[in-house]
Amino acid sequence: MPDPLPNPEGYPFLRRVIDGWWARNPQLRRAVDWPVWFALALLAAVFGLMLLPFFVSLGGPDIQPPHTLADPNGLFIRLEDGTLYAVHEPGPGPAVVLLHGFGGSTVSWRETIPALASAGYDVYALDLRGFGLSDKDWRADYSHAAQAGRVAAWMDAVGIERAAIVGHSMGGSVAAHLALSYPERVSRLVLVDAAILSDRAAWGIPGVVWDVPFVRRWAQIALRRAAPDMLADLLRDAAANDAVLTPELIAGYERALHTPGWELSLLGMLRDSRLSAQPLPLGEIRVPTLIVWGAEDGWVPPEDGVRLAQMIPGAERVELDGAGHLPMHEAPDEFQAALLDFLARTAP
Repeated sequence: MPDPLPNPEGYPFLRRVIDGWWARNPQLRRAVDWPVWFALALLAAVFGLMLLPFFVSLGGPDIQPPHTLADPNGLFIRLEDGTLYAVHEPGPGPAVVLLHGFGGSTVSWRETIPALASAGYDVYALDLRGFGLSDKDWRADYSHAAQAGRVAAWMDAVGIERAAIVGHSMGGSVAAHLALSYPERVSRLVLVDAAILSDRAAWGIPGVVWDVPFVRRWAQIALRRAAPDMLADLLRDAAANDAVLTPELIAGYERALHTPGWELSLLGMLRDSRLSAQPLPLGEIRVPTLIVWGAEDGWVPPEDGVRLAQMIPGAERVELDGAGHLPMHEAPDEFQAALLDFLARTAP
């Protein structure tokens, strides 16, 4: 039986393009067959994919030394594995330490700090490793347990023996880790729309992917160019009341995008997110606990607050009507009233 006639129209598109080029350049076809050229082109494309990102600018916002972006009441504290930034409003009363959520910083507490200071508390708002003006890099451990250990070390460095810990969203998970691993350092615990029960972190990309240099470099380029446009949209998505997100407040959140290594720290958090997805023995928390939630939170559902109140012995719960995931901005008066009332009633 004779071989079937060739059917060029049925060939893959790439082969048809290459065959057309050969037809126009028959002298080269006699020198080297097309599979060799195809292999060489594929090899060149692979090497281009691997090398090109190192010749492309990272782009994004201009980078500045963190100390040039610091607040008048800011302080940088050097720890064993990096420097942490905080703002401090001193007061004669007990210490209160404020921990922001994912993508947040000390600016998350800009309305809360003056209220606590006016009530006489010794107030600190801390930028966790990889956030705000604190150190950022690829190699750090960004698990919530490691972040809690840094908070304890930072408390040692600034001379805080024991404090009320207030944690928002991801910072609520860090605060819960702190209360469980260092119970002697936590006098009271306040969890604000805390991302503790959610399993969203379980999808984190394995670190072996980011360990490939050119993959990590491409990811840096993409983040540096996309994140500035995305941040304001993410804040609006988190809030139920967009009106509170003034240009000044958004600029405060964007300050971290001007610090070196922020995109590497974000990749490190994606790498380590699986380590933070493990359930916590919340029933072992033995300090007075307040759970505050925005009733319109679309990121971490209010039902999580109900469950947390059931899991933590003696926990109190307050829901703030009309507020989303950012109640300290969206309902500052109600949030501060609930916080101050709880701290006053449970004073050691």
